[in-house]
Amino acid sequence: MGAELQKSGRPAEREQTFWLQWIQYAFPDLDSHAYFLPPVHVNRVPMTREVIAGQEVLVLQASAGQTDQSKQTMMKSQCAVKSSIRQPTRVQDSDVRDDDAMQRVLFCLKKMSELYSEVFVGLIQLQFGKYLGEPCYAAAAAATTRLPLPANLPPALPRNWKDGDFDVLVIHRCYGLVVCEIKSVGSNLKQLNLSKQNEDSIIRKKLKEAISQLDKAEAMLSHLVSDIANGLRITKTIAVPNLTVSQVQQSISGDPQLSQDLCRCLGITDPAAIAGLCLCSDQLFDPKTPWDISDGLVRELENWWQRRVAGFGPDSHMTRGLYRILVARFCGPATTVTVPSTSPVRLSVKTLGQAVSWTGECYTAQITLFPEQVQLLNMAPSRLFVAGPPGTGKTVVLLLKSTDWFLCGHAVHIVSTWRGSRAASIMLYHLLQTVSTQGAAGVAPGEIHIHHYDFDQVLDLEEAVDDLSEMASGGPLYVIADEAGPEYRKFPAFCAKLLTRVPLLHLWAASCYHGFAPAGWQVEYLTRPLRSPPAVIREIEQDLNIASFDVHPYSKRGVPDYTDGPPVRRLSHNGQGHSGDWPGGCVTCGREVASLLHKLHVGVPETASAGPPGLQWRDVLVLYWGDNSNNSGMVKGLRDAGIPVRVMEEDEIEDVATARTNVVWVTDGDGVRGLERKVVVCLKPRVIDDRLYAISRCTSQLIIVSPEDEQGACE
Repeated sequence: MGAELQKSGRPAEREQTFWLQWIQYAFPDLDSHAYFLPPVHVNRVPMTREVIAGQEVLVLQASAGQTDQSKQTMMKSQCAVKSSIRQPTRVQDSDVRDDDAMQRVLFCLKKMSELYSEVFVGLIQLQFGKYLGEPCYAAAAAATTRLPLPANLPPALPRNWKDGDFDVLVIHRCYGLVVCEIKSVGSNLKQLNLSKQNEDSIIRKKLKEAISQLDKAEAMLSHLVSDIANGLRITKTIAVPNLTVSQVQQSISGDPQLSQDLCRCLGITDPAAIAGLCLCSDQLFDPKTPWDISDGLVRELENWWQRRVAGFGPDSHMTRGLYRILVARFCGPATTVTVPSTSPVRLSVKTLGQAVSWTGECYTAQITLFPEQVQLLNMAPSRLFVAGPPGTGKTVVLLLKSTDWFLCGHAVHIVSTWRGSRAASIMLYHLLQTVSTQGAAGVAPGEIHIHHYDFDQVLDLEEAVDDLSEMASGGPLYVIADEAGPEYRKFPAFCAKLLTRVPLLHLWAASCYHGFAPAGWQVEYLTRPLRSPPAVIREIEQDLNIASFDVHPYSKRGVPDYTDGPPVRRLSHNGQGHSGDWPGGCVTCGREVASLLHKLHVGVPETASAGPPGLQWRDVLVLYWGDNSNNSGMVKGLRDAGIPVRVMEEDEIEDVATARTNVVWVTDGDGVRGLERKVVVCLKPRVIDDRLYAISRCTSQLIIVSPEDEQGACE
């Protein structure tokens, strides 16, 4: 869909036809799959802005569970913020609790849709006023008296009812409309150390608020669909993810009026049934451990769904045509679905492709650090080795330190020590070249040099020491070495020899492997995930190098993630049409990967100004382990489907590192260490499971294609 999707000023009937066309484009499997808007749940993340090495940096705030030292570091960091830097909206503890409760509910709804093939569209936190409120369509929507809008509620309803939102609104293909009010009450009751009486009082208060909000939501829904679906079933429910069924029942048992109001709101007569119709912790999985879903929990969730929604049977009003019209109105281009953002610009995320692009932007578009990394940069030791698992900010720290040296007028030498560090070194070199030419405190900026060596060759190691020593000319030397290697003895030997020749050596290096650190150097471990969403991190941490402790395991992040990320998509090299021993040699696997990329609308320009940038072909990497060629089945399958794809040659690393050419690059994971892409397709071999170098390149949508002897399916 191109610019024609943005035309306005047509009669409302033509607008609705256009909205129907749009949803067919945006949600191609509307009649057979569940969709959520936004497709990923978005958390509010506490952070501040600072200027470090001349760069604007987001600093994630320390949470209550961190050490006093981290808190003090954070306070010192905040004092250093310039008053001219616009700070993000302050995130309260209650916001974090509400987001966590919402995420648990959505996770279970998504799992239920997968397990039982439920067909619906779920809208998250849709404000009443955003319904058909997109500016370029608002005039057409308001031009006809046949179209009910939030602003023209019936006179019998209170005027302030036009304000509000739906926590979760489900448009179900069979069961009509389901509206859910979510309350995070219970998450901090233990910390408050309240009496049982006071706890019950707080729970009752929140349930009363839920009744009021559900009544308002029901009245608004009845009004909005009155012209096309008068009498459509509206099912109301309350979710309390931090309370058990027993807690809810005990709290309401001592308040007859509350029991009566809940019965009326939920449309029942038996007060004993109230708690069983609420979505409680008894039925909810933990999204932090998505692999741990017991059969008992699945049954509990299914039983709740039957009691509250499916047990009434299909709603006769809900035809296929009405379902599409409702989705077109509530989810189409005329209705705005926004997500929290660190900038004041309204950001609308509706399609999975937009969600994938937005997730990648969250994790990589702006430099982001934890307080301990800010402290490390402020301490600025002369020689430092940074270690930790992928995506913990090691390269970001090196970039900021080299930027600081450069802006202070020093010559910065980026040293690639082996093949596995070439891509990361080239990327750092080009990022440094984009740094402002304005030096610090009137000092002219320095110079940037890049050196390629291969310490697998002994002569290269000696040559590197000679070259760099000569460039120091008896003075200080500033060196950056990312993805340091190639193995435990050679890089430390290089550092020791260079320090002997250049006493005023400033050298910062990084590697996943802590064993590469030179003896006697300061070593810092970065283990909090920073550059990939949890859905990807959960896959990386299964790598054998982490399990064997050659690479330190991830520690708890301590700060909310922007999102759990798009679900990992899995394809199996198995079944009719598949050929060869592994996915990289299979044309059918290539075509199935291409189908997923097309569904993400990769390569289609994003015309909506309020949406994130559209996915480009350069945002995709296809990674394997071993040899591949332009004639492989995977490459042929991608090309057959119209994907612009190229297999990386040795002399094309710079092109890949800088994402200069807008194509899908195919290469081995070992050759692109340090690089990141929004979409990574990992072709798993039969024996080697290379998660550390392939899967870790992903900042948003991970696609894993497994051999035929591993069970997997396209979700």
